[in-house]
Amino acid sequence: MEVIRKEAYKTTKWKGGITRQVFIAPADGDLSARRFDLRISSAIIDDTESDFSDFTGFTRYILPLEGEIALLKDNRRIPLSNNALYRFEGDEKVGSENTQGAIDFNIIVRHGIAVEVGIVQEAQFTESRQTVVFVLEDSKVDGRQLGRHDAAILEKPFQLKGKAVVVRLGG
Repeated sequence: MEVIRKEAYKTTKWKGGITRQVFIAPADGDLSARRFDLRISSAIIDDTESDFSDFTGFTRYILPLEGEIALLKDNRRIPLSNNALYRFEGDEKVGSENTQGAIDFNIIVRHGIAVEVGIVQEAQFTESRQTVVFVLEDSKVDGRQLGRHDAAILEKPFQLKGKAVVVRLGG
């Protein structure tokens, strides 16, 4: 199991704030060139309004971690819940309104790549699959303590005690 503390995430600026890359596959993937199968990140949003970049050929998931975030899509305002991932296609025209400094969690997956994503609490995983666990509150993964917004990357069965977003590849 590889543990990645939130302080160690690769951080870059974007037009609306700062993004912290939690995971990318393949490991040498390139976000700007759209040369990746899966990217998991968290952003601190400085602007109170922004538009999502075009990711045609990808499916996106978003979850607010702090602050309020609402998506603007098809002339509708969709307030997001911090207890449910919201899914949309990367080619959809989507904007957002949020409180300044809001923090979100993002998953972008290439079409054709099999993933299972969900918010999980207190669970035992028995299959050996590549898995990224992003901790939503202080939790233990296979008995190892992880702080809020830390991540673990696993390839084998594991136990989660606490609450996390779990992304499992393949299946």
